[in-house]
Amino acid sequence: AAICLPTIALANNIGSVAEQQGNGGIERGRDLVGSGIGTEIQSMDAAVTTNGTMRIDFIDDTRVDITQHSKLIIDEFVYDPNTKTGKLSLKATLGTVRYASGQIAKNSKQNVKISTPTATIAVRGTDFAMTVNEIGGSTIVLLPSCDGNGSCYVGEIDVTSDAGQVILNQAFQATVA
Repeated sequence: AAICLPTIALANNIGSVAEQQGNGGIERGRDLVGSGIGTEIQSMDAAVTTNGTMRIDFIDDTRVDITQHSKLIIDEFVYDPNTKTGKLSLKATLGTVRYASGQIAKNSKQNVKISTPTATIAVRGTDFAMTVNEIGGSTIVLLPSCDGNGSCYVGEIDVTSDAGQVILNQAFQATVA
């Protein structure tokens, strides 16, 4: 039984804080479980910043950058490194979060759900930013995705809100929900 414990522990760690400046941390339930580079992330954690910023790198290469006075909840994250498929659900509840797609969005895009209090975003392997104001209103902006060699492309996102559905497929297109 002791041999299984490390496997279970590894399965729970879905990423880690890769960068942090200023104040912020990871909340698990009602507890602050850590802050700073290397803090491990699990499903149902919330990344919260006050006067700081944070970057989280997930094990499928998904990346989120969180600005000051923001909150991001990791609702669900399941990833199979052998098939590079899985399921990802994130919710931005306050502030600004930039999302960059990893392997799950590239190989299981139908299983990626990013949301704000007023919108749901279907990701088709790309980058975007979402800003949520104090009363829950959202602004979503499609961004170019660039690799380390400076090669960039623009993907597509589908934003659904009470007002209807909008497809963003050009760099810096935006919608308000």
